Amino acid sequence: MSVSEKIMSMSATLSKKHNLLGKYILDNIFDVALMNAPQIARAAGVSEATLTRFVYTLGYNSFSELLLDLRKETINSNNIQFRQEPHTDSDGKVYRRVFDLEMDLMRETLNGIDPDSFDKASEMLLDCDHLLLVGGPIHNFIALYAANFICAYRENVHVVSQVDMMLISLLGMIGPKSTALVFSYPRYSSEVQKIAEVLAEKGVRIISVTDSKLSPIVPMSQLYFITPQRYVVLADANACVLALVHSFMVAMYSRHSDKIKKKLENYEKNVLAADMFVYKDYDFVKKL
Repeated sequence: MSVSEKIMSMSATLSKKHNLLGKYILDNIFDVALMNAPQIARAAGVSEATLTRFVYTLGYNSFSELLLDLRKETINSNNIQFRQEPHTDSDGKVYRRVFDLEMDLMRETLNGIDPDSFDKASEMLLDCDHLLLVGGPIHNFIALYAANFICAYRENVHVVSQVDMMLISLLGMIGPKSTALVFSYPRYSSEVQKIAEVLAEKGVRIISVTDSKLSPIVPMSQLYFITPQRYVVLADANACVLALVHSFMVAMYSRHSDKIKKKLENYEKNVLAADMFVYKDYDFVKKL
């Protein structure tokens, strides 16, 4: 029996305060699944002690058990709606429509970023023994974009696209001091879910970047960032996720510029030694 079913079946016997709390949960179940106990109690207008008694009344041994069932219920819900619109364009300027869509999503993403969560995530990306960038088989290109630059900032950066021997070999080295930046978008890769489950079991801290609070990756995440999607055809709109990753990299440098600048100076020396570029005289690090 789901949490919703338990609340509805017991509503006739619940106290006034418990009914108030139950109604709040039913009316806001997707938000509640992502809240902690003090947040739920405050939002419902009851005390934490009332919430604790409510948890026991429903038959749970702890708040964490109730929350786990709530998250399972929201994940299994059929209410997730992907934002798709017809591809036809009356004036024929397809490029303008796509650029407008990307800019709308950029604004939506920007307005939804919590500054404290962003600062914490930026620190977590540097303050870890191993950093795993997870894109799965579909969004691996985003993980590769991040890795291409972050590997110049720090050691032990790993791109993970599937549960394979590479990941298995990492499991002996990673744990609660490690961080994973996980990208998951509709229709949500089952491989990404498997990877995240494996990492969560090892205690790895997960930062997810996805399109919705209802994304199945969110319950396994310590932090999550919403970069919303709208679909015209099969292709994802990726400007906002790339801008977010870019923002993380700038923030990482800003927070630890002295340490990272030394690493980038070595990077520039290696670039020259490898004869990588046509223009050899420009040094990005000198401009920092």
